[in-house]
Amino acid sequence: MILLKLIVGALGTNCYIFGSDTTKEVVIIDPGAQGNTIIKAIEDLGVKPIAVLLTHCHFDHTGKVGQIIRHFKIPLMYNRKELNSGGFTNFKNADKWLSEGDSIKIGEIELHILETPGHSPGGISFYSKDVKEFNGKKIDGIIFTGDLLFHRSIGRSDIGGGNQNQLFSSIKNKIMYNPELSDNFIIFPGHMGNSSIGEERKLNLFKRFFL
Repeated sequence: MILLKLIVGALGTNCYIFGSDTTKEVVIIDPGAQGNTIIKAIEDLGVKPIAVLLTHCHFDHTGKVGQIIRHFKIPLMYNRKELNSGGFTNFKNADKWLSEGDSIKIGEIELHILETPGHSPGGISFYSKDVKEFNGKKIDGIIFTGDLLFHRSIGRSDIGGGNQNQLFSSIKNKIMYNPELSDNFIIFPGHMGNSSIGEERKLNLFKRFFL
């Protein structure tokens, strides 16, 4: 597995470069700022970008989308519900729309899409069961949650088309009680540090609303 986290922009957004160490194919998740830094990191890794993926369309996650897709000549992929919500009318159309049940092949890794609205109308999360080790420890998989679920916290629901009831429902039904996921999945959120589903089940400050 290739996984590099870059913390970019004034709001400290996590931009991820994720992919296969076998084929060297990667996707760029949420290139929110510092486009030159992201490009240099990709070139230093010697990898082949195949797409830009967005968890949602807030500016701090999308600020350098244009620069990245033009530089590498790769497609942009996100959920059409973001655009259809009316809150992102000036944003670029996706080259491929992503919906629940879709998946993206990155070498030997399959990345699955979950629709997880609440922070924004078309928010999505990406998970893979093909990653079995992280930092020397055995795991069941990984999930990129955007601004839905953070380390011991949750995303805001009072901006950009957010909905608190939807947010708690997404965390509960798409993550905490999703039979495809386990407590031993590592969470890579849109801000702050990593966590795990099991840790959030025990220690998240808002757990009473989604368990």
